[in-house]
Amino acid sequence: MKIAIIGVGNLGYSIAIGVLTQKNFKFKNLYLTKRETESLSAWEKLPNVKISTDNKRAVRFSDIIIIAVQPKQLSTVLEEIKEVVNSKKHTIISVVTGRKTEEIEGVLGSDTPIIRSMPNTAISVGQSMTCLSANEKGKGNIEFAKTIFNSLGQTMCIEEKLMQA
Repeated sequence: MKIAIIGVGNLGYSIAIGVLTQKNFKFKNLYLTKRETESLSAWEKLPNVKISTDNKRAVRFSDIIIIAVQPKQLSTVLEEIKEVVNSKKHTIISVVTGRKTEEIEGVLGSDTPIIRSMPNTAISVGQSMTCLSANEKGKGNIEFAKTIFNSLGQTMCIEEKLMQA
């Protein structure tokens, strides 16, 4: 399993820690991207962890793409990576607050497996309750998302219309 986390701020950082400490699955590579990578330099010493500012490269070499950017940055990031997203290879997991799967489908297409994740602030201490929903294609890959987010607390699958509640 090759995972990319695009936007390693506080939330992306917490998810990366969960991936690194997960015992239920082994990842082959973990790509971490951020506009300014200085704060991630210590991660470069870890085996199979790659640090970059290049989102396209991270997507090309990954299977699971976790998008953890600010809501205002989502459209720009999706436009940037859309040419390298392959709906047969990639699963997109969005932790972007308030942005629906249909918005992501509008850029990447409805054939792309998309999972929306809403962790709470306890994710930083591994005690999150994370709600998950998926588009039709993403439902078949939701177990991957459960595995990742169960490493940071617990998960629950709900209908997307209940996410804001």
